[in-house]
Amino acid sequence: MSATARLDYDVVIPTHGRDLDLLGATLASVRAQSVPARSVIVVVDGNPEAVEAARRRWSDVDFVQTTHCAGAGVARQAGIERAGAEWVAFVDDDDLWSPRKQEVTAEHLAAHPGCSAVRTAFWTFTTPAAGLDRVSELRAELVGETVADLEAAAKTAPALNDMRYLDIEGHSLDLMLERNRGVIGSSVVRRSLLQSLPPVPGGVRPGEDHLLLTLVARDAEWELLPERLLYYRLHPGQDTRRPDPTAARSIIRSRELAWQFAGDRATLPLAAYGPTYRREFRRLLWPLLRGREVREFTRTYRAAGTLLPRVTDRALLLAPEPLVWRLVHQRRERRPTPSIQDLLGGPAPA
Repeated sequence: MSATARLDYDVVIPTHGRDLDLLGATLASVRAQSVPARSVIVVVDGNPEAVEAARRRWSDVDFVQTTHCAGAGVARQAGIERAGAEWVAFVDDDDLWSPRKQEVTAEHLAAHPGCSAVRTAFWTFTTPAAGLDRVSELRAELVGETVADLEAAAKTAPALNDMRYLDIEGHSLDLMLERNRGVIGSSVVRRSLLQSLPPVPGGVRPGEDHLLLTLVARDAEWELLPERLLYYRLHPGQDTRRPDPTAARSIIRSRELAWQFAGDRATLPLAAYGPTYRREFRRLLWPLLRGREVREFTRTYRAAGTLLPRVTDRALLLAPEPLVWRLVHQRRERRPTPSIQDLLGGPAPA
């Protein structure tokens, strides 16, 4: 361990207690850190039976129980309020840390005393029984059950997912408003910053992770450590292409809240994000229509419209995909549509 690798941090892990064996693997990866945590705070979201079972297994963990099931965002907030160290490190209850993750983080923070928020790149993984090769845009890179399995596989595995999209320092808020550019399990943030932010409310799952990362970007630049030090588990529930009206509206609601809490500090107006949001919302909307859920399609379309102030963007949500492709392609030939990064200036992340 480097002589400079000292870090005063607590670990916050939200869980519903769905699988204590998975949680146990996550806890083991946290305990194996070459720079240990001050404390590990596991917030169990509205599951008292799981709290009692977990306390019997891990007496050295600080367990917190929320009064009702409100989602990972509310559970994570309870952990932030419980924390007392200078830094808070997050990890989900099914992800794993490389043993060097916090050591590398500590060395970076020692060399960059002005940093308030940092995260690392990550490997995606599945287990042999999962049978997944990708979820949405992320391809599975490793297969294994334990950190040892994944560490060994990572030595020779090709990097299938380009991590450059995480490098947003200098434009953190504007690019986080565009789309999710991070995995919360690799993130370490000053506790004082986290406690100054508006709390993430319940009812925005999925979307609560993106919202918290965006709120952090309201007051700090995200710094990236390019080494892949988190093992991020892929599972079918992460795929937003499935027809799920509740999830679709939660994602839209998280974007609304991001603009409500942080939009006044954005460089660009909401309308500049129209092409990006339109593409994302189409992926959420059209599975509902193909599944003949017309009422849910209508409700979700109306919700999406609040983030699309331009009539053209709202209209294109209703057009069939082949027609949209032709219209956009023809327009680009006449006048290319600038990306958010083009409007901000500077090199574009992947």
